[in-house]
Amino acid sequence: MMALRISNSRSGHNPYKQQPQKNVICSFWLKGRCFRNPCRFLHPDTSIQQPTQVPIQRFDGSIKTQPHSTVCNYWASGSCSYGDKCRSLHSWFHCDEDNRSLSMLARLKGHKKAISGVGLPSGSDKLYSGAKDGTVRVWDCIAGECVKIINTGGEIGCLISEGRWVFIGLPNTVKVWRLDVVTGDYEEYVVDGAVGQVHAMAVCNHRLFVGSQDGVISVWRGSCDVNAFQLVASLEAHAGPVLSLSVQLERNRLFSCSTDGTIKVWDLNNLQCIQTLSGHKDAVTCLLCSNEFLFSGSLDNTIKVWFANQAGCFDLAYTHEEGCGVVALFGMADADGKPVLFSSCKDSSVRVYDLPSFKKRATLFSRKEVVAFQSGPGGLFFLGDGAGTVSVWNWIADQENIHV
Repeated sequence: MMALRISNSRSGHNPYKQQPQKNVICSFWLKGRCFRNPCRFLHPDTSIQQPTQVPIQRFDGSIKTQPHSTVCNYWASGSCSYGDKCRSLHSWFHCDEDNRSLSMLARLKGHKKAISGVGLPSGSDKLYSGAKDGTVRVWDCIAGECVKIINTGGEIGCLISEGRWVFIGLPNTVKVWRLDVVTGDYEEYVVDGAVGQVHAMAVCNHRLFVGSQDGVISVWRGSCDVNAFQLVASLEAHAGPVLSLSVQLERNRLFSCSTDGTIKVWDLNNLQCIQTLSGHKDAVTCLLCSNEFLFSGSLDNTIKVWFANQAGCFDLAYTHEEGCGVVALFGMADADGKPVLFSSCKDSSVRVYDLPSFKKRATLFSRKEVVAFQSGPGGLFFLGDGAGTVSVWNWIADQENIHV
């Protein structure tokens, strides 16, 4: 076979040697991803490894410039050789304005596919995680170890816990476990009737609400009979899959959202739809109720805040631009008891906001997008991501340094 030879030009120029282009800034450097040394494009200051600065608009309208930070993929896999000189973050956490109030305690690995739900049953020291690999893993919260793996026989679309019960959404069915928190054993009930994958569930007043692929919400009532769950209603809710359900007990309302871009408001007394909210321009992926407010996240890159007027109808109060599709919303109080909103986005980041100001406090990072959240005692919370990992976090009241 003849070897391919590349000859130098008469001037001795090597066509593969990159020459510096001092008039053009390296686009990869701007994104924190250029690893060439030397690079033929301009790195404005290679002695200071700083991320680019981007303007951020606050809730009050003021403009603040802050670093645009991304996690180093090589560091995440344990292979970054740049150390402190790396332009990307070597941390799963970035805090704004030096407000270091969060700490990652552990990363629980074992699932082969994306986490779809995390639950912490009342009175139990075990955490339950369900994933699209069809398994539920039971974790010892003290040791941080998996103590049991349960194969459910189907892809898990969602998992929630309520009291001592665990609910697992599967294709065409829901499995319900009544736990013995002392022994760890459970009694299983199978609730059939959903059509397609179950994506969302909510529990309220002894009723189980199940949102499925066909856009229908099935309503089941728990009982002490042999058939522990009895179907009481099937709500023709949406023109697309139901992606999230949320209950507002103060107003006795159920909220549902879908890929059809709408939010439905249901009266829990008569199970009638009383209002349709149509402000989003793409699939509405998540809902969160907080007192008199309803938060909705969408793939249209926005979070919308809805407020009930005097007539009981919900009006749009505020739209927050994320710049990236929103896949999940979670809420809890921080170590000082102040309300905080977590916004999980398609770029695998979770933005942390103070409420009601929407002032950004911090950003949490993950290998893939976070879709599952569970709060725990003492400021603990758990995040489940698309890489099959559950991360354990804690609020710090005394502003200790974070350890990640």
